[in-house]
Amino acid sequence: MKPILFVLKMPFDDNSVPSTDNTSWFCSHCALIEGALAVNPDWNKHIEVRRIPFTKPREQIIELLGEENQWLPVLIINKTITFTDPIEITSYLAKTYGGAAPHP
Repeated sequence: MKPILFVLKMPFDDNSVPSTDNTSWFCSHCALIEGALAVNPDWNKHIEVRRIPFTKPREQIIELLGEENQWLPVLIINKTITFTDPIEITSYLAKTYGGAAPHP
């Protein structure tokens, strides 16, 4: 089974954010992941990328990790290992599959 990388579909709406004129948003952590995927297109041969809506509950993640673990982005390896930090995710992918890694 390929590792599964969940990121948010962007942009997304979130009208619950108070005191702002914006209603359209992007997730900075997921955007970092999308940038790394863009410069490392070969990673797509080795992982399954799932772009899911912002709204909760996020059923695809709940099925794999439980309701309390809906944080994104998340990389799931063999249903037992998870990474949620975007630097850890991209470092793991670069080390495992080659390509550009985050600059230290």
